[in-house]
Amino acid sequence: MAPSTETYQPNWHVRALSAPGPDTDLSLHVSFDNARFLFGCGEGTQRAFTQKRMGMRGLSAIFVGSGEARSRAGLAGVLMTAADGGISKVDIVGPPDMSHYLSTLRSSVIRDSLTVNMRSYPRSSSSGESVELFKSPNITVHGIALIPQPSPDNIAGPSSSTYIPYDPQSPSFRPSKLSPSDAQQWCDRIVGDIFHNGPKARASRRPYQPPPPPSSSDSTKPRSRSRSSSPRRSANPFVNPDGTICSSIPDTRYPLPLPTKQDVETQMVYICQAPDVRGKFNVEKANQLGVPKGPARGKLTRGEAIEVDDPSAEGGKRIIKPEDCLLGGGPGSVLIVVNCSEKTKSALLDNNTFHKYQPSKAAESGVESRLVHLIVHRVPKSVWDSEEYKDWMKAFGECTQHLIADPVNHPDRTVFNSAAWNTLQLSLADPEIFVPPFVSSPHPPSIDLPPNTSFLVEGSFCRMHQPGAVTVVDTHEKDLPFSITSSEAEVARETIRQDMPEYAIACDQAHQAILADPRSTHPPTPKVGDDITVTTLGTGSAIPSKYRNVSSTHIDIPGLGGILLDTGEGTLGQMKRRFGKEGVRKLLGELRMIFISHMHADHHLGLNSVLEERFKLGITSPLFLIAPTNIALNMQESASWQYSATSREALENVVFINIQRLGFKMFNGKNREKESAPPLPTPTDGSKLPETEAEMDQWEREGLEDRENGRRVWPFTNVYGFSPAASGDHWNAVHRLLDELSFRSIWAPVVPHRGRAYGLAIEHSSGWKIVYSGDTKPSEELVQAGRDATLLIHEATLEDDKPDVAAVKGHSTFSQAIDIGKRMKARHILLNHFSQRYPKLPKLPTAVPSTIDDDSTTAVQPVVSISFDFMSIKIRDMWKMAHYMEPLSLLFVETDEGDGETVEGEGSVLKAVENDVNPSLDGGREVSGKKTKQNNKKKDDQIPVSATHSAAIPIQGDENGPEQKQKSKKSLKKEASRAAKRSAPSPGKNDGQPLAKRRSTDSAVAVNGGTSGGKEDEGEKMQVDV
Repeated sequence: MAPSTETYQPNWHVRALSAPGPDTDLSLHVSFDNARFLFGCGEGTQRAFTQKRMGMRGLSAIFVGSGEARSRAGLAGVLMTAADGGISKVDIVGPPDMSHYLSTLRSSVIRDSLTVNMRSYPRSSSSGESVELFKSPNITVHGIALIPQPSPDNIAGPSSSTYIPYDPQSPSFRPSKLSPSDAQQWCDRIVGDIFHNGPKARASRRPYQPPPPPSSSDSTKPRSRSRSSSPRRSANPFVNPDGTICSSIPDTRYPLPLPTKQDVETQMVYICQAPDVRGKFNVEKANQLGVPKGPARGKLTRGEAIEVDDPSAEGGKRIIKPEDCLLGGGPGSVLIVVNCSEKTKSALLDNNTFHKYQPSKAAESGVESRLVHLIVHRVPKSVWDSEEYKDWMKAFGECTQHLIADPVNHPDRTVFNSAAWNTLQLSLADPEIFVPPFVSSPHPPSIDLPPNTSFLVEGSFCRMHQPGAVTVVDTHEKDLPFSITSSEAEVARETIRQDMPEYAIACDQAHQAILADPRSTHPPTPKVGDDITVTTLGTGSAIPSKYRNVSSTHIDIPGLGGILLDTGEGTLGQMKRRFGKEGVRKLLGELRMIFISHMHADHHLGLNSVLEERFKLGITSPLFLIAPTNIALNMQESASWQYSATSREALENVVFINIQRLGFKMFNGKNREKESAPPLPTPTDGSKLPETEAEMDQWEREGLEDRENGRRVWPFTNVYGFSPAASGDHWNAVHRLLDELSFRSIWAPVVPHRGRAYGLAIEHSSGWKIVYSGDTKPSEELVQAGRDATLLIHEATLEDDKPDVAAVKGHSTFSQAIDIGKRMKARHILLNHFSQRYPKLPKLPTAVPSTIDDDSTTAVQPVVSISFDFMSIKIRDMWKMAHYMEPLSLLFVETDEGDGETVEGEGSVLKAVENDVNPSLDGGREVSGKKTKQNNKKKDDQIPVSATHSAAIPIQGDENGPEQKQKSKKSLKKEASRAAKRSAPSPGKNDGQPLAKRRSTDSAVAVNGGTSGGKEDEGEKMQVDV
């Protein structure tokens, strides 16, 4: 329990966890002795906690800065990771549509161990009004919503007409027709059901109670075929049989209304006031003033004035005030966080709430001025560089410090340094396959700023009490800043060569082996699909680590364009890091199709950001999206990406295809005349359609009405259900996909995972075939769908000694994934989706030689490769990866001692990794009800892949024998020991030249090293997919 304000001395500081950049946004970590607060929560925030070696222990509230998706797209990941780390309650403070945003994620984000209290800016408050949104013993926060004036636009917002009363029990209840205030109330209720012990959780644990027997009068009535008349089921799907409300059901017939464009453009200002500080009682001073011992001194300590006897004073009494005996006390520090855009600048500058913090304005108003110690400005240059804004900043006085975080014209600084250094080291093996995320302009611009003003960078630090100056925290040796540009790459690689000679020698030997390989000396006849390039943007599972982001893979097909397989959180940021500004413009301009395999959050939370960026770049070309229908529901209810479109045509070109209707092989009629898609379902005798289809027509009609009233914009076709209209739109979209992308066939087989999940097999008219597994256990249907694949991209979450764990969790081991590829006769196998237990190099089975045969009738071993983030490889070059395994094993060899990496706080990330928890599904609890002891195996039991062999990796056995494996391990240890003896350079001594990271064996995940945050719940998991 937090101490009372009478005795609590607020010792607190502000630190920038991340700054605006290509893959991050502003995130301020405000830390008290007994509580933590987060201001800003963009994509990558949970990964930044890991990278910066900071824990989430004590996280009490998260303050979201605006209605933009960019400022809050990391919220879901942070909440799930916090819940898995043992945090039981978090307050969410934000703009008016804050609860609406979280409600759109109700189909994939659930935590029944976390209570989330929504504190959105009230719809009843006017723009610019200061409202107390949060109060705790540590801090009181007032929020000001800067809402721009409405302006005409190509895409209209919701209309104020035809609102219905707020009655969730009513059969005619429609969330899309609620007024803004009622919709906010409904969304608050949804969030309450998504998190913690809501009605949905209670209903799932309630013993079954049979319905009461029908009365005699009821038995004589004819039974109606309408589902709404059943005594067991209400016409309103949110009403449980016992009358309670379950609001979090993601029913596509009952969508939420689309927020207005004003909601998206709303910016928030937070004024944070710490409680006044009671000074420390000065005994010497009290004795001098004649304060008697006992209760009188207690009154002074509590802030009360007292009277003491003094014959020399008038009346014989003298008043002593608390400040006469208390030293160091005074008003609590004030922090202001400003989010402002060009459209809301005037609303900010004209707001008189700030007058009491500006000495000259306070004097004019006759009020006592309050000193603001720090103001953080998340504003673009068009705002902060204007004279009127600079004057507004100066009005706070010379003692106020300012930090500017420009979300538009920001320096190109790397936050995820570990992944960047990791890829630079890998590039010594092959700079064409492993392309480091070089920076372009790592330093802030040289601009004259007002006094006490500087640009915010990650690590900016300011002590609020006792008040201190703005500084930058020293970087940890395992978080050295990566500031290398592409022009400095060769110098940086040469530094690595000098620092890691064994690794450099192994790379040179691999290069020689590749040159001597028959595939280099006598290249085989080129095959169709050899020139396809696969870029693995995210290769980790469940949660992002320092080295591996969550799932996303881009396939670049010459002459066709790009295909994106899954879009986990941070996908857009990974694109920007890997391809650069112009490269992303080209990639998104050529993107033809996105495939979402299932509803787990680590596979789709980055989708809307990708779509929004396309529109911001002016890209309006057709884009096919194959995904579950709940993805379409989330897109329909999400405003930020839709309002970024320049026209209705741009939105119409986002063509959704229901993955649930692609469960069999569909051929393109132009390429295979004898086989085609099933005919569209239509009545053959003019009879009335079945009742279910007539009912779906009702929802379609309501959808049209919602679009006419601005409550819905996208989609423009019927993507839900199986009505004749929906079927017609679906098959038209499928045929269009097959024709425009020249696919010979497409098949999305259902694969065995926890919840409904799908794989993908696409075959091109030119002859290549690509298969993607998504998350799955070994699947016979995937084998059938992927027969004779050119490339199989298959998940390999767990190592081979954990088959039981993999089966329970719905995943595959390394050898199981390779076996699937062999059974489908795939030519190439790319393994990805590794558990974050293996954040650098997965512990694969030992490799064996493969045969090389141009005769297509002869069975050959498939070429097998593992994957890393930022890795781009052509299919024809995948065989080279076998030769790189020896240097990679040296690069990532783990010593027995480890590196002793610890960070502040609870082990939230570590707990998820150790238990292989998927934050989008597992809720932080054990799946099987008991912990696996295999995590405690010694690292010596893990044998890295030997590079003396070729590409094929067998399912069983080891043809080299135990002696060879022991010898290889000893050699690796010796080389690692020699490398560890070399001292790492000081970051400050190489300012004039690129600095190559010296250490490559730092641990995989920066985890919280404190005491455990409580016992893990045991028992069955909550199922999230619907």
